[in-house]
Amino acid sequence: MSLRGSLSYLWDTTKPLGQGATSMVYKGRNKSTGEEVAVKVFSQAGHMRPHDVQMREFEVMTKLKHKNIVPMLAIEDEQSTRNKVIVMQLTEHGSLFNMLEDPKHAYGLPEEEFLIVFEHVTAGMKYMRDNGIVHRDIKPGNILRYIGEDGRSIYKLTDFGAAKQLDHEEEQFMSLYGTEEYLHPDMYERAVLRTPDRRQFTSKVDLWSMGVTFFHVATGQLPFKPYGGRRNRQKMFEITRHKESGVIMGVQHTEGGNIEWSKELPKTCRLSDGLKLLITPIFARLLESDPAKVWNFDACFREIDSIIKKKVINVFSPHTWNSLKVYIKSENNLTTLQELIAEQTEIDAPSQLLIFDGQQLKDHVQAMLPISSYPKGITETNPIFVYNKNMDDFARFPVPNIRDFPRFTSSLTADDYAIAKMCSAISCYILKEVDLYCNKQELIRRAVHMY
Repeated sequence: MSLRGSLSYLWDTTKPLGQGATSMVYKGRNKSTGEEVAVKVFSQAGHMRPHDVQMREFEVMTKLKHKNIVPMLAIEDEQSTRNKVIVMQLTEHGSLFNMLEDPKHAYGLPEEEFLIVFEHVTAGMKYMRDNGIVHRDIKPGNILRYIGEDGRSIYKLTDFGAAKQLDHEEEQFMSLYGTEEYLHPDMYERAVLRTPDRRQFTSKVDLWSMGVTFFHVATGQLPFKPYGGRRNRQKMFEITRHKESGVIMGVQHTEGGNIEWSKELPKTCRLSDGLKLLITPIFARLLESDPAKVWNFDACFREIDSIIKKKVINVFSPHTWNSLKVYIKSENNLTTLQELIAEQTEIDAPSQLLIFDGQQLKDHVQAMLPISSYPKGITETNPIFVYNKNMDDFARFPVPNIRDFPRFTSSLTADDYAIAKMCSAISCYILKEVDLYCNKQELIRRAVHMY
């Protein structure tokens, strides 16, 4: 029989929402109210765990109450087996991993959505750290997406089967949990390569998993990839363990080939150059395997919070035909804005002529007033134009930076679904490029007219 239940809830085992190593999650309902819920039912493997490990998840979820953590509604006994089940808030919008599997996100999420993930996951992690809990399995599949009343996404951490209470940040543990691609190198060595090393770990392993997760969300790909993927586990360990500090990407393209290292995000990343300037150092610190250089949580949370709080000023440069996003603190003024524009355009502040709505920006704002007082009409379609006073001839077009099509393996051609998915990815790609081109052409037209 597919219908099973507890005292207050029913669920249908033909409607699974997800599967883990020790459990299945099904869609269910409250018997009294009809409210739809998610019910986590443990498998035989889950029940074979030590009793204290089984109880730990219940205890952790009972303590956690935060807007960026999936709320537990109840813990009940299944009527037929008397085994514990966890009842949680249901989402119809899947996980962050489901989003990244969508062909239109082959190169990562749009900037606005990335920043929401960045903010919400960090807020959930900070709450856990403030309560002395290490998650130990941070990955896109354990981050669920909900939709708020305003239509914006809300991301929440879930699956606390590996979570553990720690008294302080440096407290050590030896138990092994996590998912291969997101594991800290030390845990990977013991859990995947099965080395006899008795090394212990601290809560900082979550920082590495956060780094891999954020990189995946920003780019649509994992930062460290040996040729052959999971089959090449020794090379995966070598990449993550022996990379230089500051390196955020290491890919082996051919069997036995060299590793292509990078300290920058890939060119296919859809984020603006302004945001890349801010988050690349964040990735470098999160993806640090040298114990002497590893970040602590407080420093991580401070840096991410400072980025989230920045205001975005949209700028268009007719000299390079580029749309820019300048991330700036609300309390900063015109001097700082010009310095940040110079970083992205190489037009130094004295040479900049800033135009907004057909007038010089200085006629709209006072130089010493904070950015928070600037006109709200500065948008992506109505930006500030930055000209170089020292360049008379700017009617030159750069070599277009057209992204490559998503890469697909040859095996996909044998499957109708995979072919449809590939066509969908290409269609999304073309539409985005056309949209970007049309928007840029309109800005160019206005810039030339203004000039």
